[in-house]
Amino acid sequence: MNSRTAGKRRTLSLSGISPSDGRLRLGWHFDLHTPDGVPVNLRPDAEGIAAALAEAGAEELITFAKCHYGHAYYPTRVGTRHPRMRGDPFGSILRACRARGIRVLAYVSFGIDGEAGERHPGWRKVRSDGTRDPRGWYVNVCPFTGYMDRLMLPQIREIAEAYRPDGLWFDTMSALAPCFCRSCRAAFQRETGHRIPVAPGDPLQARYGKWRHDRGIALVQRIAGFIQGLLPGATVGFNQLGSLPYPERMPEGVTVLSLDPATPGPQSVPFSLNAAFGAAAGIPCQVMPTIFNQGWGDWSLATRARREQVAVAVWARGAMLAMGDRLHPEIRLEEATRTAIVDVRSLRRELLRVFPTAEARLAPDTLVLHTPAACYGDHFESFATGDPRQRLERINGAHRLLLDSGANFGVVPEHNLGAWLEGAGLAILPEISSLSSGAATALRARVEQGGRLLVVGRVPRVKGRALDWLDIRPSRQPIQDHIYLPSLGEGAPTPPVLVRGDFSPFTWRGARVMARAIEPYHARHGVRYGWGIGPPDESQARHAVLARKRLGRGEVWWLAVPVFTDYARHGNVQLASWFRGLLRGIGAPVRARIESPHGNLELVLWENAAETWAILVDHRGEQMVGEGRTWARTTAPTGSQTVTLRLVGRGSRKSRVSWSDGACRCRREGRDLLVSVQMRRGWGVLKETW
Repeated sequence: MNSRTAGKRRTLSLSGISPSDGRLRLGWHFDLHTPDGVPVNLRPDAEGIAAALAEAGAEELITFAKCHYGHAYYPTRVGTRHPRMRGDPFGSILRACRARGIRVLAYVSFGIDGEAGERHPGWRKVRSDGTRDPRGWYVNVCPFTGYMDRLMLPQIREIAEAYRPDGLWFDTMSALAPCFCRSCRAAFQRETGHRIPVAPGDPLQARYGKWRHDRGIALVQRIAGFIQGLLPGATVGFNQLGSLPYPERMPEGVTVLSLDPATPGPQSVPFSLNAAFGAAAGIPCQVMPTIFNQGWGDWSLATRARREQVAVAVWARGAMLAMGDRLHPEIRLEEATRTAIVDVRSLRRELLRVFPTAEARLAPDTLVLHTPAACYGDHFESFATGDPRQRLERINGAHRLLLDSGANFGVVPEHNLGAWLEGAGLAILPEISSLSSGAATALRARVEQGGRLLVVGRVPRVKGRALDWLDIRPSRQPIQDHIYLPSLGEGAPTPPVLVRGDFSPFTWRGARVMARAIEPYHARHGVRYGWGIGPPDESQARHAVLARKRLGRGEVWWLAVPVFTDYARHGNVQLASWFRGLLRGIGAPVRARIESPHGNLELVLWENAAETWAILVDHRGEQMVGEGRTWARTTAPTGSQTVTLRLVGRGSRKSRVSWSDGACRCRREGRDLLVSVQMRRGWGVLKETW
């Protein structure tokens, strides 16, 4: 990709997205937030940096032009040059990488600028209690003050005209968080006639959230358009915008999604979720893990096992792997970085021999829908506030539960749902409170044509009213805050499965009850047995919890409890087994599934006209350590395990099957082909040619 084509969006088919001709796309990101007392560029090795990245097959580098301290890493006339910097580190790295065919994006801190906050106190963000960030470190600044026109845009112009980079990458999206500075208060009063609300429960919070959203997106579009005017076809990305916490279509001029999950907390499965979401967003995306054990500045090198888990999970979905790294202030590579580059290079070369060809398409059987309302609230009252991880519990739980159920699935944003529905047999609404009218219409049409829809935990609203064609009517008040799910009748009877969360009886005309909730023994909403939860009372199974109804040639299923939120919080393995049975009971057509009771295995299917690839990623082995179990580590490759993959409908035709890590055993069961393989490492690729 060059600067003339960087702005073009990837072409979609109805059944999926093709990776670029350069499969297993690799980028690198050098972090360089450096305080003013540290010397910069004393022993530069730009040529060595470029040579190492080129050898690994990196096609793109994000490198610092301006950091969170507000320091520029080039001889600026507009901003604040790092006071102990020699020469031009940004320019030298750009020129060395360009000479080896590596595209270079300029990193610019957006919304955090210590120097700007120091020199212009009125530009600093103000919290609801009137406080601001102290001087001397990272300072949140408000882009709706003079900061944008007097510093940000002039500095963008300076970088673009002096260096002609292949694009710009902005960090961080805290710029769109609430601000109560004089400029914001005056603008809200002028445009709405009201004062900015401060109390969380204020009825004006929704209007304030929508106002902040609209002017924030307009600002992003203004910046992107400004860049495209200076560098036509440039790559433009805003870290996090368009990602899981901000799941909406990008404004014109933004050409790439940057998905940068939190460094603390679990790593392996969250990166899988981000890659799955990014692959379905309809715009090129990069997913950014760090090469270190804990954070951007921690020189404790992550093990190869952990990097392999994360890298394969990202590449399995066709996303770019953008390795997050820490450049030494002398502008050279540390030995830890060189080790990581060699490992990634080796892994990439190995994967290229067995991964899907360039014309193959992702082929998920099941789609999990993600909507802006899940993060913003139904009326934008929560836009860019609080901790998004709590709001994402339902989507995290849905992803993890489907992964542990052995399903071949994808995660799709609402704005791009139509590009994926036709190729999927089942769509899932994971406790979604509201839908756009376009998504609701597309879902109904797909069901009427023969698809299946599973609605979980909530009846979504469209334009403020319950989705009328569902016609599900839960009671106003929940009767239990935990219930038990009964066995679905497949195989041997199983004990009731606990689900925590509000349960409300419901009515659904014309629906068939498939299961009834088992209530806790003589307990009511909020009642506890000491610190625990009441045991099931199997004589109390009065109320339907699972039902289905025909709609055209398809079916809608309703599960009345929040299984995804519960799974995100508690990881009940019995629930995974129950949900696996539910997916089979729904009977939506599938191409493949993993036949394993253990979970932690991800299945990603690709197809072309004559071949199918099943990529398996092993998410076992990650441990959480530290106070509060904050940091993840995978210290060694996981042990070998036997895995059986069911290829549905493949038993009646001749095909050739191969496994990337040795032999495989095949047997036919009715119309299906069952393939048993030995997984000796963190990934494997099964290929079927017919």
